[in-house]
Amino acid sequence: KNYSYELVKEWENSYWKLADFVVPQSSEMIYEEGDQLLYNVTMFRKTLDAFKTNARERKFIVRDFTFSRTIIEKQRTEATNLEKAKNKAYPPLIKWLKGNFSEAFLNWTHVKALRLFTESVLRYGLPATFMTAILEPNKKSEKKLREKLFAMYGTLDKNASDSTDLGDIPAMFLTGDYYPYVYFDINTAFVENVRDF
Repeated sequence: KNYSYELVKEWENSYWKLADFVVPQSSEMIYEEGDQLLYNVTMFRKTLDAFKTNARERKFIVRDFTFSRTIIEKQRTEATNLEKAKNKAYPPLIKWLKGNFSEAFLNWTHVKALRLFTESVLRYGLPATFMTAILEPNKKSEKKLREKLFAMYGTLDKNASDSTDLGDIPAMFLTGDYYPYVYFDINTAFVENVRDF
């Protein structure tokens, strides 16, 4: 949740004190989006201006809402039609995604391989004599694996020692940590979390 918990507590404890004739315990959260929350509040019309002024002073934004049965019915009809259209388009979309996911994933891994080759040539020069490996260590053994790889390949690049000066590193895609070997992270979490449709 991106919104301030303190601000929510302040609203819940003080909205009915912002003006006279505000109904206590009438405010409910209607909608939440990112760091924005939408609350309703019930009060007498004559206190609305005082409520708006006092709410603005406490950094709450008040918007008017006029009830119209025709507008609400129209919005409900639109929402129902959109839901029907979504349900109609959903099965073909899933079928298309299942058919094209493997090709997209294959192309993505090819781009990673090209990036690996380019980075290796930029870092170590030609001729391109290097080994490529895909490793999937357990979370517990990742630190130990990094230590072993550093012991094996630490002599390849003097810039990858404990120095933090990375100014003269001949790397094209320097993002994140720097190692004496070329390293790219391949996130496959979306493959593991795919629901069976």
